[in-house]
Amino acid sequence: MTTPATSDLCDAHKDDPTLRVLPPVFRSYGASSRFAGPVFTVKCFEDNTPVKAAVESAGQGRVLVVDGGGSLRRALLGGNL
Repeated sequence: MTTPATSDLCDAHKDDPTLRVLPPVFRSYGASSRFAGPVFTVKCFEDNTPVKAAVESAGQGRVLVVDGGGSLRRALLGGNL
């Protein structure tokens, strides 16, 4: 299976208002360098309780995105999670 380029996906779905491309500012904590799936966003600010609940639940093929509200003062994901 070949992985399509982001530009090809954008071209193929240019009329789909739900398609989003995220800037490359995220870190991957998973075992795979490439993956796809429905996005599940957890919003939290300096409190990782919602993140803990998300990683303890069944993933069902979803991609977890953690929105920490821009804070650089707290770790939201680490070795314990």
